[in-house]
Amino acid sequence: MKWVVVATILAFFLLLCLRLLRPLTVGQATIHMAHMKSKEQAADVNRILQGLKGVLDVTVDLERHFAKITYRKTTVTIEDILQALHARGF
Repeated sequence: MKWVVVATILAFFLLLCLRLLRPLTVGQATIHMAHMKSKEQAADVNRILQGLKGVLDVTVDLERHFAKITYRKTTVTIEDILQALHARGF
């Protein structure tokens, strides 16, 4: 029974440390996409961003012309993300 309490306490502290370190490793960015005019373009932006290694989540809003991205800072930079979009004409 004692080991269950110790394991629970250790797990709690491990999860707490991971939660505190998350902002250091995960970033969010909102990119204004003024030239995105159609559903097909929004789908292309979504596909391009989802295809990048290190991108965790993408939300593309066609009406407001933006893409919100959650990404792993240790794998991909915002510059890499912008380059991928520019290379495809966005």
